[in-house]
Amino acid sequence: MSFRNFTELELAGESPEFRISVESLRASFGFDFVSIGMTEFVGAPLKWVYSAGATGERHKRIALAPGHGIGGIVLKAGKPMMLLDIDADLDPREYSSYPIVFAEDLRSFCALPLMREGRVVGALLCAFRSVRDSAYETFYRLVESVRSGLCGLDVVADEFMSVGDIAELSFDVAPSATELRHSDITSIIAAQEEERMRISRELHDGVAQELLTVSFLAKRLAHIADSPEAADAASQIDQRIDAIVEELRTMSVTLRPSALDHLGLVAALRSHALMLEKTYGAEIVIDGTMGKRRFDPAYETQVYRICQEAVLNACKYSESDTVRVDIDENDGRLDVVVHDEGVGFDTENPEIKGTGCGLLGMRERAKLIGAELEVRSGSDGTTVRLRAPLGLDDEGSAAR
Repeated sequence: MSFRNFTELELAGESPEFRISVESLRASFGFDFVSIGMTEFVGAPLKWVYSAGATGERHKRIALAPGHGIGGIVLKAGKPMMLLDIDADLDPREYSSYPIVFAEDLRSFCALPLMREGRVVGALLCAFRSVRDSAYETFYRLVESVRSGLCGLDVVADEFMSVGDIAELSFDVAPSATELRHSDITSIIAAQEEERMRISRELHDGVAQELLTVSFLAKRLAHIADSPEAADAASQIDQRIDAIVEELRTMSVTLRPSALDHLGLVAALRSHALMLEKTYGAEIVIDGTMGKRRFDPAYETQVYRICQEAVLNACKYSESDTVRVDIDENDGRLDVVVHDEGVGFDTENPEIKGTGCGLLGMRERAKLIGAELEVRSGSDGTTVRLRAPLGLDDEGSAAR
C-alpha cells in the first residue's frame, strides 16, 4: 500500500482524468469555478491542484491545514458543506477564514469530501461568483451526479454541515473589541507579548519535542515490524506526527517567531511572509536596506506586530495578488511601507472584519515607540506607512 494519498503525477496536476473531470463538471452545470484539492498524506495540508475557470494562479499557492478554509474544514469534518449566499450565511468576522473565496471572488459554493480506502484525502469545490436563485437546484444535481464516485474516489454526498457546524471547525473568532479604550489596549500589549512568547516556547520546546520522540519510535517500529501491514501503519503514524509537528511550528512562529529574537525584524517578516503565502496565495515581496541590523527588542516587537497586522489584512481583504513591504532607514527614522493594489476600503468608517481592533491595535503600538502611522486607501489599493524614530544610542542600537 502506498503511503501517499495520490501519486506524484496527480499531486503535480498532471492527471488527464482529473483535469477532464473538472472541465466537464464546469461545462455541464455552468459553474464559474471548479477545483479538486488534494493532500499528500493524512494530516498534510490540502492544495487546490486541478481547477477550471480560475482567474489566475493565486489559488494554487493556498495550503490549508485540516479545519482551515473550505478544503480544510471538509477534510477535517469528513462532511460536505454548502453556502448559497456567502455574504448572508457567514458572520463577516469569519469571512476572511476562507482564502479561496477571496482568491476567486466566490459567492456560493458546494464542497464535497473525496475519500480513498475510507479516509478523506481531498475535496471537490464547485462555485458561482454570483448569488443565483437556481444555485441550490444546481448543487443538488451535482451531488446526485457524483454520488457514485469521481476519478476512482468515493464522494461523500450526505449529511451536509450546518453553518453552526462550519463555525465550530473554522478559525476561532474573538469577541468584538471595537469598544475597547485605547488605554485598555495599550496596557495589555506587553502582557500579550509575554504570554505569546511563553506559549510559543512551550509548543516548540515541549509539545513538538515530545512528538518528535514519538516519531522516532514510529520509525523504529516500521523497521522491525513483522508484517507489511504493521510497517505501513507505523509509517503512516510517523507521517501524521510530522504533519502535526509542522502545524505546531507554524502556530509557534505565528505567536512569536524565534527569528525575531535571534535574527531580527527583516528575517522575522520574511519567515512570516512564507506562511501567509501558503495560506492565502498572495505573493509577498519584502525589500529594503536594513538587512540584519538589530534594534532594541521591544522596539522590534512593536514594528513587527504592526507590519504583521498590515500584511495579514492585505492578504485577507484586499483581493490583491501581490503585497509589497519596503523597509528602509531615512534621516534617522525607520520607514516601513506595506502596499497592495487591491480593492481598498473607507479609512474613516472601515467595515468591521475580524475582531475589529486591527487598526486600533496598530495605532496603539505605534504610539508606544513614538511613531507615526498613516493609512491611505482607495481604488488603486491600500498603503500603510510607519515612520518610527530610531533613537540610536552611542552603541548604534535603538534606545530602550
